[in-house]
Amino acid sequence: MIRMRFIGIIAVLFFSACEKSGFSYEDVPKDGDLQQTLLDTISITMRTVQIDSVITSGTGVALIGGYNDPFFGNMNTGTYFRVGLPYDKTVPDRAVYDSIEIIMKPTGYYYGDTLLPQRITVHQLTQELVLPEEYNAFYAHHSFPVQAASLGDQQVTILPTSGKLVRFRLDDVKGREMFELLRTKAQQVSTEDLFLEYMKGLAIRGNNNAAAFGFEAKDSSLFVRLHYHVTTTEIEEKYFDFLLTRPDLQFNEVRNDRTGTPLAALPSGSSGLLSSATGKQAFLQSLTGTAIRMDFFSLPDLVKLGRYGRIMRAQLLLKPVNGTFQNYAPPPKLTICLADYKNQVAPGDTVPDANSSLQYGDLVVDKLNPENTNYSYDVTAYCKAVAASNAYTYRGLLLVPTAGDYHTQLNRLIIGDGKNADYRAQLKVYYLLYQ
Repeated sequence: MIRMRFIGIIAVLFFSACEKSGFSYEDVPKDGDLQQTLLDTISITMRTVQIDSVITSGTGVALIGGYNDPFFGNMNTGTYFRVGLPYDKTVPDRAVYDSIEIIMKPTGYYYGDTLLPQRITVHQLTQELVLPEEYNAFYAHHSFPVQAASLGDQQVTILPTSGKLVRFRLDDVKGREMFELLRTKAQQVSTEDLFLEYMKGLAIRGNNNAAAFGFEAKDSSLFVRLHYHVTTTEIEEKYFDFLLTRPDLQFNEVRNDRTGTPLAALPSGSSGLLSSATGKQAFLQSLTGTAIRMDFFSLPDLVKLGRYGRIMRAQLLLKPVNGTFQNYAPPPKLTICLADYKNQVAPGDTVPDANSSLQYGDLVVDKLNPENTNYSYDVTAYCKAVAASNAYTYRGLLLVPTAGDYHTQLNRLIIGDGKNADYRAQLKVYYLLYQ
């Protein structure tokens, strides 16, 4: 497979598949032979495209849970990771096993309905968690085989913003087995390599839940704790911690079923789905491989307004469709990247504002008047370049979340295209024409 060299390598877009249409404009006050014109109906060719699978290893975030989305389908997420031996493996005399659990620390991120209990399962891997030879990272579509019998299967209530640790009780049969290995100083716990043969890795998965949650994937916040006690003059409660190791190998799997949704027909590869085929709207969710591509093929036609003209300023406004973001928060930050016809996005090839600063869309949410909710971008330099481009130098725009969010969050977005009656995407170009 072709791996992504940047956060937004996208599906192939054919220039020939797009229609080139014109624009209208209205005049504003003139000054002699100068005419300043606002063009706000420049055509936007918008589509949803399927991108390559997203890298999810080494992000420091474990994503667990899932939900059913009316537009993006049924989603289930899970995380895979290794644990290592305790620093001190000595079992005191008269020690008695008590219990075993996984402890997780929420990051505060969630997506979906957190009020309902969530079903979580924990499995032991049957294959060592190592990278295949042909890969240098794990992707969202990757998975590992697990033992049929789970180590834990429970309904839990997660309070993602409370700061409380999530404690998930595991099977006591496994706990006692591990305790006995430590107590007898068995070969399986004599070295890290031999322990890896015994405990090849763990998978924590959601199963038909109402929300997905982020947890810190660090040795101090994602680990297995084995509880025991020692009785002397009083009962002393103690424990062994099997901490997360090789954080670079920890990764998140994302399983997505789009059956019965507007994206059920989204093809992998070349052309994607034009917004005209999906209700005059386009869809974005990085972890499930959807991105929004925008093209402005009529910009070079500005020369037809007159021999001498100049773009003074250009602004791109994108509006989430009302009814699609009340229960599913849109990405708080989105960047726009330059994408060629082969869908290559060069590293760092984003569209800066007039101050050469990276743009995140300046999301404005208006709950009283949803039609005013929008992302806005300064695309002056981009429009000048496109107006002077040809078939070889032309670049379209790819809308994607910021790098960190791209690899770790499920936030999705549905925006109206240039012909959507209520939530219309607009490119506003302020044009100075010399008569």
